[in-house]
Amino acid sequence: MGRVAYGDESVRRSGVPDPVYLLGAYITDEGQSDLADALSVYVRQGGKLHWRDHVPRTKRAVCKTIGEHGANHFVVAVSPIPAGKGQEHARQQALHYLCTLLEGDFDVHSLVLERRQRSQDEKDKNTISLAQRNKVLTPRFRLSHKFGYEDRRLWVPDQVVGVLGDYLADLSTGGYWGFVADLVRVEEINPRR
Repeated sequence: MGRVAYGDESVRRSGVPDPVYLLGAYITDEGQSDLADALSVYVRQGGKLHWRDHVPRTKRAVCKTIGEHGANHFVVAVSPIPAGKGQEHARQQALHYLCTLLEGDFDVHSLVLERRQRSQDEKDKNTISLAQRNKVLTPRFRLSHKFGYEDRRLWVPDQVVGVLGDYLADLSTGGYWGFVADLVRVEEINPRR
């Protein structure tokens, strides 16, 4: 079937020099053992894994599990978040760049993002459609949206952007980022340039 990426977002406004929007993707191959299965042991009540809900001991264990799995992860960081245009503009910039690199560098032709409001999901689809019309993405690239409880693989990028956000805000006193840093490609976009 090919390579599929699963994506989620995080925004850091405090503890960082400038607000940063993070859009991350977990890249998986069909038939590969799934990191989401390994992470499911850390799910608390509510049936979904959220980085922000973890206690420090669990954050460490989650990062160690991610590091041992060896999957590819990719994060686009947009900072500073453009004043006036805000978070949604940063997301669309990050999404365009993320999809271009997923397809070009990782041979990924399908991205599943966590569902948000319908109008926001439509903006995502418009960004992809425009990139395809401009021949930045091939016509075979697909974007879809699912709720986090519908697909556990959406939990993985939540963890990765969460630990990166903690690292950027200097909140990761336990060195959690060190467990995953070598597996995560981080690309930075400065919208002012």
